[in-house]
Amino acid sequence: MKKWIGSALIYLVLVIGGYAAYTFFAGGNGAQNDPDHGDHQNVDEEHGEHDAEDGHDGHEESGDDGHGDHGGDASSEVEADVQLDGEELTITLTDPEGNPMDELEVNHEKLMHLIVISEDLEVFQHLHPEKVSEGVFKTSADLEEGMYQAFVDIKPGKLKYVNEPHPVMAGEHAGHEEGHVHLESESSWTKEQGGFEVTLDVDNFSVKENVVLSFEIEGAEPENYLGALGHVVVVDEGLDEFIHVHPREGTQPVFEAHFSKPGMYKLWAEFKLNGEVYAFPYVLEITE
Repeated sequence: MKKWIGSALIYLVLVIGGYAAYTFFAGGNGAQNDPDHGDHQNVDEEHGEHDAEDGHDGHEESGDDGHGDHGGDASSEVEADVQLDGEELTITLTDPEGNPMDELEVNHEKLMHLIVISEDLEVFQHLHPEKVSEGVFKTSADLEEGMYQAFVDIKPGKLKYVNEPHPVMAGEHAGHEEGHVHLESESSWTKEQGGFEVTLDVDNFSVKENVVLSFEIEGAEPENYLGALGHVVVVDEGLDEFIHVHPREGTQPVFEAHFSKPGMYKLWAEFKLNGEVYAFPYVLEITE
């Protein structure tokens, strides 16, 4: 009996000692295995970078062929000044140092497109100022008394440019304090001018998708106008957001625009029909 108890005690001591030795050496190896844990952290960091890349890829740049709605956080490196003297509009372009800037690329057959829209959104003019000196362009404009917003549509060769509204006052504008109008949704998508009927078909009205604008023209085939079958200019009712798009490639007047926020918008679809240019107006309500 005593011999059995002694053997049991010896066995117990060996087990405890073996466990202690295992713990000691395992702890040392565990410290050496820290790099494995670091590899796990690297996987998390790589995953984080992947998320950032996904967010970047998901960001859609606004604009089309150098045109588009001006970005909220973007800053322009080109300053455009618009002044009206009688019936003459003068546009002066300067670089960040205040020097004259006219390194512009020809965009749809012109160096500059000037869109002038009245605050009540009833008057629309698409003008093409001519260069008179370095960084200075001029054009004539027959504007009735009132307040307007001018959008200088250019494509600088090197500098970043954001197309922003420039207020233009013609005469004494007594109603300026009344503010902008509020557009109402319309149900008629067929407009008539000069004996021609143009019907707009919109595939969706959501900010979540690109909006396809298809036009059916009765009475004539659209002719080439400034290098395209037509032009579509869109502004929101506050005249803050500006979009200028051209048709998709092909022989049909089909356009595609992206709206950055929901709200009421007015668009003008310009077509050259039998040698004359007409601007057909429509009102859209863009939803979430």
